[in-house]
Amino acid sequence: MIFILILILVLLLVYCVIPDLWFRYASPRVLRRGNSSRRYVYFTFDDGPHPVYTLQIINILKKYDVRAIFFVLGKKAEKFPQSIRSIKDSGNFIGNHGYSHRPIWILPPGIAVKEFEKTDRIIFDLIGERASYIRPPWGGVNLGLVRFLNKEDRQVVLWTLDSKDWQRGVSEEAVIKRVVEGVKPGDVILFHDGRWDNISERTVKVLPRIIEGLRDRGYEITGDLGKETYERSGILRTLVKTIWELWDRLFYIVTDTIKLDDPYMVLSFSINRYKWKPIYLKDGTLIKRGDRFLEIHFLNDIISNIPKTHKSPMGAGKEIKDRLIYSFDRILKYIEENDLNDVKAFHGVTVLYRMLGLDNIDTFDLNIFTRFFVNLYEKLILVIYHPEGFKRLRHRRKLSPKSIWISRNAMRSIVKRYRR
Repeated sequence: MIFILILILVLLLVYCVIPDLWFRYASPRVLRRGNSSRRYVYFTFDDGPHPVYTLQIINILKKYDVRAIFFVLGKKAEKFPQSIRSIKDSGNFIGNHGYSHRPIWILPPGIAVKEFEKTDRIIFDLIGERASYIRPPWGGVNLGLVRFLNKEDRQVVLWTLDSKDWQRGVSEEAVIKRVVEGVKPGDVILFHDGRWDNISERTVKVLPRIIEGLRDRGYEITGDLGKETYERSGILRTLVKTIWELWDRLFYIVTDTIKLDDPYMVLSFSINRYKWKPIYLKDGTLIKRGDRFLEIHFLNDIISNIPKTHKSPMGAGKEIKDRLIYSFDRILKYIEENDLNDVKAFHGVTVLYRMLGLDNIDTFDLNIFTRFFVNLYEKLILVIYHPEGFKRLRHRRKLSPKSIWISRNAMRSIVKRYRR
């Protein structure tokens, strides 16, 4: 009996638990977030079409010049074909959400795959093309479906922000607040246009206020995820990136790192006390034990996305430089607004100091111990964020990271010079 239970447990782990965890959190075939280097968010609607609410949502999107992805169920597409045609004709995108919204985890491989193949045929018969995207119900998969999805040439899309518009007992204000106040650049937002009964009526009511609220915060809204936001990578690279992102979050918490709510920023920072021997900077500023300074950290995920929006390295380099100066300016304003007048200088360890081409910054060589870890850090950054991944390590140029100090007065001069 125990052997049978163990065997069932192992089969469940292999068939649905491990594939589902891999699919949700690590698979390079799955798009979870759009491009976070721009203030864009992406609207998606599940479980439709509905003969009333889908059309109302389409009209709202048209009024605000917004496009979205509608992940439709084949069963409802058969029943309400005109709604599918309306989605297409209005310029929105159609995604395959399976046929009947059954829990994929417990379905046999063949039946799970047929859920999506059948819906593909229905959509094709209605509009003459396959769905552009795929999203399994609840984001769940089993081993058979993973094999099917890996063969597909379409983006598999999950989400990063659930509006909770599908939950009973949740108020309209709660849905609006969750989306507008909880959103981050690149978020794929989950709504529903065809949930049970009349639950999606609430979505129709809150949608205009959500669109207006997001635009007030400077966000652009679309449903076109586009090929440029979809990155393929190897299993090992994906695993390294997942571990790195967890470490990055822990680092931010432990060091009290401050990240301003501004998508144009390429820097974060923490406020620290100096603990080493005194140093004199070029402009005469003395940094001694106990003085406060700002430790600068580069937002590598954002910087790595900048070259993807330029045709040449020169254009990408110019944008990075512009955004560095903008970030310095915002940080200086943060210091003034928060009465941090005793902060004397900025410090960072970087290879980008040459990009500024400045003569009023102080550079220092790193000791052997620090240099070892910085070089290791540099390699991890290349593996995680460079498109070539591990291959980049074979032919990268030798970089010489330095300890950079810039006095607060010098930073003001830098910003003023470039702003002028």
